[in-house]
Amino acid sequence: MTEATEERKPCPVCGESIMAIARKCRFCGTDLEAFQSAREATVEKVLFQGHPATFHSFGQYVIAVLTLGIGALVYWLHSVSVSYTITTQRIRVERGLLSKKQDNLELFRVDHFDLEKPLGMRLLGQCLLCMHSSDRDMPSVRLYGIPGLESMADTLRDCSLRERARRRVLPVENM
Repeated sequence: MTEATEERKPCPVCGESIMAIARKCRFCGTDLEAFQSAREATVEKVLFQGHPATFHSFGQYVIAVLTLGIGALVYWLHSVSVSYTITTQRIRVERGLLSKKQDNLELFRVDHFDLEKPLGMRLLGQCLLCMHSSDRDMPSVRLYGIPGLESMADTLRDCSLRERARRRVLPVENM
């Protein structure tokens, strides 16, 4: 008899003791990797949290220079008054300096994504993401001034499709 100790763990579904390296429970037949990935899909993860960039278009720089910095102050106040929290399940937009208004858009309600890249934004490596939803209170959401927004748009699309599948929601076409 060898002294090699076998590490064991409980199955997350049935609770029976299985090998720690097991990929499938021998008692209930659960695929442990698929179970874990399905569980992780239900956990909300933050993709971005913060304010948009003060200058997200080249034209804003020009206006800031022409107005001797007054435009820069206005753009900075606008940037500070908007806050984004983007997760794998929802988008939260908070607006206001003293009084705050918060809007939430669940990603499973997003029907269509538009990515716009005007010349002024492209010069600064920025873009504008427009999301159209079936939510009557928030028919569209526009995100801008976020680093890596172009790649985040693909991630948000995948999250939207995953949330629809997880919640078993089918899109309704307008006729």
